[in-house]
Amino acid sequence: MKNKRSNEAVSEIVGIILLLSITISLFVLICNVVLSFPSSSASPSTNLVGTIEESWYNESTGKFEDIPTLLIEHWGGEEINLDTKILIKIDGKKIPFDGETPRVRDFLDNEAKKDNAWGIGEWLIYQNPSIEGSKQVSVIIVDVESDSVIMTGIFQGT
Repeated sequence: MKNKRSNEAVSEIVGIILLLSITISLFVLICNVVLSFPSSSASPSTNLVGTIEESWYNESTGKFEDIPTLLIEHWGGEEINLDTKILIKIDGKKIPFDGETPRVRDFLDNEAKKDNAWGIGEWLIYQNPSIEGSKQVSVIIVDVESDSVIMTGIFQGT
């Protein structure tokens, strides 16, 4: 007598091994596709403090400036890239800057630009006579790399 059952068991084991290998291969393929998408970098964690001054002492020139000035100081945290965008509105009207979105580098002095970042203790300085008498000045600072808002603030004009 021949044993027919032994041949059937082998084909079932081969079928199970094939199904498992196909399932594992598909799982690995899906994981590679999903994990290969670039993730956005995290937003820099910083502490920024801003104010509007009617007049202030400009250390780089050694003189008092009588133009109303928006001052934002970097108080701590990570350094901010010089390509970070700054959106400024005075009484709800966007300030035009030669058709381009202004960047941090546009408002830092030459000494602060040397290290290619806006770091602790450095000032962002925006002077505009129309700040005087305005109801409010709103500022939004947007990190380009993470495409996230670092700071948003509304300041009362003088």
